[in-house]
Amino acid sequence: MAPKISLYTLLARDVSLEEAVKLAADAGFDAVDIRMREDGIHITPDISDEEAVRVRTMVEDAGLHVSGLTTYWEAGKIDRDEARGELDGIARSLEVANVLGAGFVRISSADYQRAYDYEVCRAAFRDQMMAIGTMAAAAGIIVTPEQHGGRYISSAGQCLDMLRGLEHPNLGLVFDPGNAVSEGFERPWVQVRMLRHWIKNVHVKNRMTAEGEAGNHARLPGGNCRVNEGVLEWNEIADELIAIGYDGYLTAEDFAEFDSLAEKFKWNADFLRDLAGRWG
Repeated sequence: MAPKISLYTLLARDVSLEEAVKLAADAGFDAVDIRMREDGIHITPDISDEEAVRVRTMVEDAGLHVSGLTTYWEAGKIDRDEARGELDGIARSLEVANVLGAGFVRISSADYQRAYDYEVCRAAFRDQMMAIGTMAAAAGIIVTPEQHGGRYISSAGQCLDMLRGLEHPNLGLVFDPGNAVSEGFERPWVQVRMLRHWIKNVHVKNRMTAEGEAGNHARLPGGNCRVNEGVLEWNEIADELIAIGYDGYLTAEDFAEFDSLAEKFKWNADFLRDLAGRWG
């Protein structure tokens, strides 16, 4: 079955959620992945159930559905009080996702701190992910930490080391090889074969590398570019995803410059629809 295509609403950060949904529908997307953060782009963590119902109705009236809820709650905090606060936030996000009709809640992993040993960070992440899996199962939602730089899980290897042995039907990953161009790069087709069943959502974007500065190693230098122009070869990645049986969402997260949001969304919807066509 061909994947459905979704738009991550952060790409429409300068317009309202209503306008983002309209643009996504006009461009030909199947769904939207709604961003939740305190800055109000596009909903806040204190959203009421009544407002979430209104959002779901608005999305469905546009002919779309909510594929996921993207939050910024973190798994792996070392401080117990901070960790409890993050878990409480995730618990509420699961409730909101259910009201929205979303199947996925995206979270982040915490970042490394040089004051703590790697194994301390790893143990905290794994303990909290086990608790999150239990909460997610009760809610009937899949929780997906995102492969992301500046976090515990920037590379596929880190993802596996952090998660191996925690297999759970309500836990997965947002596979984002575009993020790994800047930190955690491994050959993309190898990443897919490593992560396999952990991949529950795919962020589609691209980056091109650039010349850097000596000693500046937190992130490899580079810039955003159109999905068909960067380091990643998305047809190859799609073929690898097909080989592992992936049929989840292809989610647009393209930060390249376009003349307008309407042009950007239409270009990405067409690209993703063509990519999904490789599934036959």
